[in-house]
Amino acid sequence: MKRVMKSLAATALLLLSIAVLSGGDAWAYKRKSSVTGQGGRSVTQDVNANRTATGYQRSSTTTGPRDNSVQTQSSGNWDSNTNTWTKDKSVTGPGGTSKSWEKSTTVTK
Repeated sequence: MKRVMKSLAATALLLLSIAVLSGGDAWAYKRKSSVTGQGGRSVTQDVNANRTATGYQRSSTTTGPRDNSVQTQSSGNWDSNTNTWTKDKSVTGPGGTSKSWEKSTTVTK
């Protein structure tokens, strides 16, 4: 069962990488959304994403009541020499506290 799950995960990662890296021009994505709740309190989210030559970059800012905000930055990169997909992400909260991490997956046959 573990072998099947690893195989499915590797296949999904490979398909995602191909979709991200397949031909065509670079693209950009922007979205701004907001919702207003009870008492007129609102939450707004701004998202920006860009395709790069070997992956993507994405940033978002979510701002809630009293101007508290959370910012996220992430990027993914495909290294064709090592067949490795690497994702970096960082999150910064309202008080300036942040956390960052990196995940790498290597596709093997």
